[in-house]
Amino acid sequence: MPEGSCGWIQELGNGYVQVGGQTQPAYIDFQPNGAKLVLSNEPKKDVQERLPDSPSGIEKKEPFDRDRYERLSQLPALLIEAGPYCDLIREARSVFVDGHFYACVAMCGISFERFQRDKAKPYGGKREHKIQRIRGILIEHKVLKSGTLKLCKSMANLRNEYAHGNGLNPKGDALKALHWMHCFIDNETNLMRNYVIVNGILSRKRAETT
Repeated sequence: MPEGSCGWIQELGNGYVQVGGQTQPAYIDFQPNGAKLVLSNEPKKDVQERLPDSPSGIEKKEPFDRDRYERLSQLPALLIEAGPYCDLIREARSVFVDGHFYACVAMCGISFERFQRDKAKPYGGKREHKIQRIRGILIEHKVLKSGTLKLCKSMANLRNEYAHGNGLNPKGDALKALHWMHCFIDNETNLMRNYVIVNGILSRKRAETT
């Protein structure tokens, strides 16, 4: 079975999603939906309790980590082209779910800078350029949407707050940073912009007729 499969239902995996007319493999993460389902059927007692009269060392299943499921349930399901952007957002989501909020803010800040540098490179952006100059190139050539540029600036400000020890709400700010990151993906690289699901398969949308 592919990674992340449960029975015949796949919640997580890279390169297993069939995309009509698309050579680039896709990555899916539908675990947040599963987490919401788990929380709605939350067990009354900790499943880690030791069985009565059980031999030493024999215990029930792994403990129910409610906090982790709650954090996972706060994320949107993900469908994105596999590649470097996919790897960045996966890592940012992972550290948030694991409860590493400072690391999540830092990871989102790093990802935003990578996005901007990649977009500016065809227009003369170089590694040695500071991010303000990179953003100027993006503005001059109208590479990114105005809403995306606002997200970039907001993320840079938030990242700087934590880099200088001024962050006061790590969990809330980590979730905010992830929201901005998903907005960036939706604005600039959203796989679903040009595709719809037809009979369980991603297929390119037909051009609208006038």
